[in-house]
Amino acid sequence: MQKKYIDTPNGVIHYYEGGPEHKAPIIFLHQNVSGAKMYEKTILASCDEFHCIAPDLPGFGGSFEPPEIKSISELTAYIHDFIKALGCDQYHTFGNHTGAGMAAELAAKYPNEVLSCTMIGALLLSPEEAIPFREEFSGSIGPSHNANYLQATWDYIYNLGGNKDLKNMNDEFFGALRAWKMRGMIYKCVWDYTFQEFLDNLRCPVMLMCAPDDVLYLGHQNTARYLQNAKVVDLVGANFEPYFDARNIAKNMKEFFEENKL
Repeated sequence: MQKKYIDTPNGVIHYYEGGPEHKAPIIFLHQNVSGAKMYEKTILASCDEFHCIAPDLPGFGGSFEPPEIKSISELTAYIHDFIKALGCDQYHTFGNHTGAGMAAELAAKYPNEVLSCTMIGALLLSPEEAIPFREEFSGSIGPSHNANYLQATWDYIYNLGGNKDLKNMNDEFFGALRAWKMRGMIYKCVWDYTFQEFLDNLRCPVMLMCAPDDVLYLGHQNTARYLQNAKVVDLVGANFEPYFDARNIAKNMKEFFEENKL
């Protein structure tokens, strides 16, 4: 696996890449608050078999800082520009939480490009079901001279399941600190994301994954009922499945690709 950078029309994107480059890549899109590093173990478990590319979304990790965004679709457009800059004509999408919505959006908007779509913690929620998510995940705390934001950010990651492993906790903590501006903007618009519209326009094979203790397991279950032909897999790892269940993800990706002759 290598760390790389590429120029796009809007700025430089940092990404991780590994695996056989002659194959259509899997584009891994991370969840809000995290960064592409969350896929490191998944890539290492998968790159003997698959061509894997995981970008830091704009505003995260080593990627450029965009201006204010007012919809997740603006982030998706940045990532489509990134994919075009790579020269990829066809690819698979794989997303976690916010990244899951973006994976579905790319597949719905570019059916001639996207060969398959995999989502962890899909976002299908009714307006009533979304209310507690709006209340709990509604912004981000920024830097302060008293450094209270450090403890608040640590507690936020810890309570989402980061407490299960100190290395993962540390990686997620630093990723969240770097992305404090963007993660707040995402939380302002993600619960209004027109996710069902994208599901209605999916034409490629779909796999849905999630851990039962993931905060978006309800959205995952709703999506599984809505897309009855999708492959559905339970994982472990709370909200950090790509770190805690990397080998199982790689195993199911292989089976999914074989089942669909991808």
